[in-house]
Amino acid sequence: MTDRLWLRTVVGLLAGIFAAAAVVVYLGISQRELVASLHGVAEQPLFLAAVGGLVLMALQALRWWVVMRPVLDLRYGQAFRAMMVGFFFNVLLPARGGDLLRVQYLGKRTGLSRAKLLGTEIVDFWSDKWGWVASFPIVCLLGSPPSWLFRAVLLMGGLVLGIGILLALMASGLLRRGPRWLTNLRDGFAANHWKRLLVVETVIAPLPWLWETLVIVVAGHAVGLDLSTMQAFAALTAFNIATTVPSPGNAGSFEAGGTLALTAFGVPKETALAFIFLYHLTQVVPGFVGGVLVLVLEGETLFGKQSLFSHRRPELLPERELVPEVAVQPDAG
Repeated sequence: MTDRLWLRTVVGLLAGIFAAAAVVVYLGISQRELVASLHGVAEQPLFLAAVGGLVLMALQALRWWVVMRPVLDLRYGQAFRAMMVGFFFNVLLPARGGDLLRVQYLGKRTGLSRAKLLGTEIVDFWSDKWGWVASFPIVCLLGSPPSWLFRAVLLMGGLVLGIGILLALMASGLLRRGPRWLTNLRDGFAANHWKRLLVVETVIAPLPWLWETLVIVVAGHAVGLDLSTMQAFAALTAFNIATTVPSPGNAGSFEAGGTLALTAFGVPKETALAFIFLYHLTQVVPGFVGGVLVLVLEGETLFGKQSLFSHRRPELLPERELVPEVAVQPDAG
């Protein structure tokens, strides 16, 4: 199992690197000019982007917390730390393997069905993509989208609508037959009442997308880019589409998608790649370090259990099993 996991990780990483290399060759990016564009980078916008990345994770944790609560009553602080740990493993594993590990861990520690937890995880993933579509009309109030962006969001909207209908049908109980795991999965879909989901989809889900659009605008000043809201949202859309390449931490695929989007707006290709690379670091490093700190400092106390790293006190035997001490008598002879 471990060997296969490592193989998938390596293959995913190579796929991401190949995507980035293909874009470099396709655009004819000069290595010398790329390095030159990294000189004189302003540090403050990147610092603000890193802080903004932590706020982004807090908003994503809020969405996940609201969706998960009908199944698992976590405090928001626990949900945020769990999101950070999941992000840590997403950086190391391909295809968002950290999210699956979070489901596995929650099921093991709480005794809840992993299929039911996975059902709520799928609802949260669907909510995230719905927030992407729902935020698009808001961004359009601030600028006109390019044709490719409109088609991409329209396609995503169709997929979100189709998956939403499928989830609703499964949650309704129309398809009652099936193995136990499928029943638990349906229970996970049906755990959220429509009123709760309405709040998630209309109020909470768009917030991470709108916030990250603003963060990209701010971060662009690090390399002298004055990006509009629509340009930032287009870059956000592009590198999210590129995450279909299952690279750990979206390495390579992130840079490929974002660079293509910015060059389409006339941004110099070397500057575009340098910016996307730096922005990617501001989003990965704080969350990765935060996940390490949570694991080291809290371990399994993340969900109310004993710390993985604390020294366990030796267990005492019940009194009836204790062996009474025998007094040592002096030798008479």
